[in-house]
Order: sequence, then structure tokens, then C-alpha cells
Amino acid sequence: MLLNLNRAWRGNVSNATPLPDVWQSLASQHIHFRKGQVCMVAAAPNAGKSMFALIYAIKAKVSTLFFSADTDTATVMIRAASHLSGHSQQMVESNLNNNRHYYDKHLASMENIQFVFDSSPSLDDIELEVKAYKELFGVSPDLIVIDNLMNVMAETDNEWAGLRAIMVEFHDLARNTEACVLVLHHVSEHSEYKINYPPPRRAIHGKVSQLPALILTLAFDVKENILRVSPVKNRFGPHIADGSEYVSLFVNYIVCQINDSNVVGQMYRRDALLESQIQ
Repeated sequence: MLLNLNRAWRGNVSNATPLPDVWQSLASQHIHFRKGQVCMVAAAPNAGKSMFALIYAIKAKVSTLFFSADTDTATVMIRAASHLSGHSQQMVESNLNNNRHYYDKHLASMENIQFVFDSSPSLDDIELEVKAYKELFGVSPDLIVIDNLMNVMAETDNEWAGLRAIMVEFHDLARNTEACVLVLHHVSEHSEYKINYPPPRRAIHGKVSQLPALILTLAFDVKENILRVSPVKNRFGPHIADGSEYVSLFVNYIVCQINDSNVVGQMYRRDALLESQIQ
């Protein structure tokens, strides 16, 4: 259908509407996850991208369909309960072993998130789950999280061609559902990249950086408890492809917290009190 821009704009539903901001440090740099767009969070293994996405989904409080292929049910349960209760992951695991319903009242606040724990979903599986969500709730979710791209089954033996084909399908999914499709992905662990600093866009596996409107690369500095977040691609704001400019978020992975600097002091004081109670 041929449309001039004014008519196309009037018929557009999402207008790339930003989802709620969770971290003001990111919002101040015009970093927003947007509806109808594919966004990507990329990092080396164990850098915190799965926890980053989980905490975002919990705190954003938007309707979410979370494909947790890379992280199993028990791990997600422990992380979510830890984040919501302020208890350490060790304490959460101990409490759950004694009483599987210990954190039910905390998890009740996560009713906006529906999880799929298939370890290797195909594109058809993802499409069916999205349709099932819409049939159950009457609308498509605002946020669809794919954790992660490497776990999605490709329809070709060529790994890189398969990843690019999957990303094309995700691009269509975002357009058709008006959801923000947040894809988690790996970067190469090449020696030329400093491990404590965000990797550049060229480090992303499979050359799949063309379609996302926003790409964030992450790096966790274990000594400083800082998660560095770099917008290596951002159609709606400033970015730099080499990852040299970044936002620092304060992290306490013991209790699954990622926060702006203005609340980190309170966070650590609370943790110290809880740990002293355990002892």
C-alpha cells in the first residue's frame, strides 16, 4: 500500500514509544527501549546481561513475554526472589529448600511477566508463544525478551546466515506486534578488548548489528562493582561504535541489584544488615 508520510504516521500505532525508564543514568543519555523496535544487549558470558534484562522487566512493570532459553527456571527464581526481597541469593536458595512457597508474596508483583523456559526454541515456537499470549490476554506484550540469540534454532547450517535470518524475523515480530523485542547476544572474547570495559560494536557475534535500533554492550568491573553500559548504536540518541563512552551503574550481584549511583549507598547498608542477621 502506497502512503504519504502524514497518512502513514497517523496510522502508526506505537510511534516507537519508549518503555518506562528504569535507570535514570541511561535515560539521561537518551537510551530507551522502544515499542515496535528490535533492541540488543550484548556482552561476554557472565557479564550480567541476563540479570540486566530480568531486572529491567521486573522494574519496568510492562506486560512481558520472557524467553529464558539460556537461564533455567531455578536460577531465574533465585535471582527474582533475591531482587524483590533484598535477601542474598544464598539466603533465597536456603529458604526455598525449606519452603518452596517462601517468596510467593514477593513474586506476586511479577504477574506482568510470563516466562517460556524452552532451551532451544525455533522461530515457529516463538511465534506460537506470542500468539498464545495474545489469545490469553487479548493484546500483544509490550516487551518480548529473547535470552539469548544463540539459543534460537536456526533453519540453516550456516551459523552466521542463520543468526541474520533470525534477526530479520525478530524485526518483523517487533513491527507486527508493536512490542519492543529485546535480544540478548554474545560478543567475542578477543584479547584486544579490555574485559572491564564495554566491547565495540564490531565484537558482536555474527554481524547482526544492522537491524537493532539500539545496541548496548555491557562489561562488569568486579573490583568496583560497576556495570558499564555503552550505546554502540542508537537511532534515537548519541552513540559511539567503539564503546569508549559508557554509563556506569552500581551493581550488587549478591542480592541481584543494579542501580543508579544515588541509591547504591542505601543498597549496601541494607545488604550488610541482612547478612549480619543470617550470621
